[in-house]
Amino acid sequence: MGYTHYWRRPKNFGSVDITGMYIRLVADVKKIIKQAERCGISIGNFDGTNHGPTYDQNSFRFNGYGGLAHETFLWERVPTDTAEWRKDETDTFDFCKTARAPYDAVVTAVLIRVKHIYGENVTISSDGLWDADELLGWHDGRELYETVFGEFAECPMELNKLQETFS
Repeated sequence: MGYTHYWRRPKNFGSVDITGMYIRLVADVKKIIKQAERCGISIGNFDGTNHGPTYDQNSFRFNGYGGLAHETFLWERVPTDTAEWRKDETDTFDFCKTARAPYDAVVTAVLIRVKHIYGENVTISSDGLWDADELLGWHDGRELYETVFGEFAECPMELNKLQETFS
C-alpha cells in the first residue's frame, strides 16, 4: 500500500466558515512551500512535471517534483466524495501516499496546519509516527512547521495523542 497520510472531514459543516478556513490555509500553505523550497525540497504541480503547486478558489494541489514525485496532495475547500459505496457516510475520506519522498515534510507540515485551522472538523491519521525519527515519522514536517510558524507543532493525530498518554 505504501507510506500514506489520511484525513476525514464532515460532508456537512453546518455553520462553520469553511471558506474562511480555506483562505487562511492557502496563505499558510504558501508559506510552508516557500520555506520548504529554501531548504531544497522541490515542489511540483499535481503530477510533478512542473514546478510549483496549483491553487484556485476551490482547491490546491501539489506533489514532489520530477523523480521525487509520488501522489498528489489535494485539499478541497468543500470536500467531495463521489465513491458510491461511501454515499451513506457522514464524512469524506482522502489520503496522500508520499512514499517518504522529500515532499512528505510539506504534506505533514500542511496536515499539522490543517488541524490547527480546522480543529475538530478534520480527523488525521498516518502510517508514520509522531515521535519517530526522520525515516519513520513526522520529524521533518514538524521541524518545517515550527520554522515557518515559530510555534510548537502539536500532534494532529488522535491515535498518536492516545499513545503519548500511555507512554
